[in-house]
Amino acid sequence: MTRPTPQRPANPSATPSPGQWISTTYVVLIALLMTCTGWMALREASTRYMLPFQRADVVAYTQQGAQALRADPTPEKLNQYSNELGLLAMWTSPQRFIDSKLIEHGLYLSQMPKLNQVLLTSHIFLGVFCMLFGGFQFWPAFRKRFMRVHRLIGAGYVVTAPISVLLSFAYMAVTPPHHLYTHMTSYVALWLFGTVAITSVGMAVRALMQKRIHEHMAYMALSFACLLVAPMLRWNWVGLAWLFPAIDQETLNIVTMGIMLPECLLIGYGLILANRQYGRAMTKRPLAVVAQHASNLFQRMTPALYLAATGFMAINVMHYVLGNGISSASAASQLVNAALLEREASILSQNPGLGSVFGVSISLACLLAIYVFTQLLKQPVQAASRIPSSARLLVLLSLTAGVSATTLGWQMGLAPNQQWLSGGTLYTVGGMLIVLFALVLTVAQIKKHHAMMKESLAFLLALLPFSALFFINLWVMQWLPIPADYIAQGQAYILSAGASTALLFVTLYYVVYGQATREHG
Repeated sequence: MTRPTPQRPANPSATPSPGQWISTTYVVLIALLMTCTGWMALREASTRYMLPFQRADVVAYTQQGAQALRADPTPEKLNQYSNELGLLAMWTSPQRFIDSKLIEHGLYLSQMPKLNQVLLTSHIFLGVFCMLFGGFQFWPAFRKRFMRVHRLIGAGYVVTAPISVLLSFAYMAVTPPHHLYTHMTSYVALWLFGTVAITSVGMAVRALMQKRIHEHMAYMALSFACLLVAPMLRWNWVGLAWLFPAIDQETLNIVTMGIMLPECLLIGYGLILANRQYGRAMTKRPLAVVAQHASNLFQRMTPALYLAATGFMAINVMHYVLGNGISSASAASQLVNAALLEREASILSQNPGLGSVFGVSISLACLLAIYVFTQLLKQPVQAASRIPSSARLLVLLSLTAGVSATTLGWQMGLAPNQQWLSGGTLYTVGGMLIVLFALVLTVAQIKKHHAMMKESLAFLLALLPFSALFFINLWVMQWLPIPADYIAQGQAYILSAGASTALLFVTLYYVVYGQATREHG
């Protein structure tokens, strides 16, 4: 059997295309943002937790220090109390952080057992390496010009990243969730993202040893994305404060918990897309065995997937067509505060038909997405030329679902002091992402780019069930032994909402092995 011959790479000296300029800007921006975060974490850890390196001018994490800071909240004093909060306050305001529970959280960090301090400090110092240098690994021009440096950083990354994650696991094992700033939500999220990060690093090394560079790059991007949880938490505090200056830090922290999962994974996906712009055309590269098995499994499971989508439709109809949103769920009265339920119900009452349009369109789109994706999978990769006519209807239904969800979420809005928890974040995030990938699917159809059609469909299949999955998550939460104070803080609701887009993890694995990644290397 002859080995497939790859297409000849483009002239490396050619002028970069507009897409390549955009991709380079994106990668450099992410790299610099993470480097800044790494430097901030390094300063905080070295002056707060490592006793031999503590500065004399640092205000101690004491009750008296916190009281003095709140009595005179100047940027200089906040910077002395915490380098991290001081730097973030430069972009927003000191008062925002002084009024939050971050000050009390700092008190706990200074008083927690030494073992916890050692584990946390070690995790931070090793994680700093990944943040300082990891982003530059995805800069094609840097990688090509400084390949030796790229390999050196990569070697350090594959050592420090897993150890840093394991140290965070050890820290969480000896630290109850209520001692984390975001409590049970961050506890679950960190275990999930950390597990995927370690697995992805291992798979990236395996792909490199097998000389499957395209899979290696994609897995490294996925691992890097999973390490962005803590850094993006900080930058979300700043970005959301700009968008919602009247909303307090504690409320915005709940909001950021609702956007963290898709945000981090989509940053990783963006890094993969950026590198494809510079990748060599490899359209004849053979399909990975795991991808072929996954394609066959999906096609065999189609009846079960249709059944699941029909179940999702029943849930959506029950709550949005016949019911009044979240308040229609039996578990809502136990797990969701009354103010949020009343807010959503009032918006649906003021906009007759909005709930029905959303519930019906998102359900039909989910069913149709399974059909279109299956039809594309059945076509041979090299001979793919026919676009299912139902793909246009799928775009229309997806756009309708996305716009109606975004409208509902935006009208629900936010309120200070956690009155509505994360407010309309669940619908706004889900709706905007559905619109985004419906537009990507439209462009792919116009260009007859079958690989990107399948990839955008994979994302839609992960996003379209978000509302039904939220209700399923909420139903499960009522049977778990969640402490009453966690429920009062809205932790069960936040977890249910945050996990509603968890299928994106599956989609990122599709991206690693899918045709669009296979065509570049």
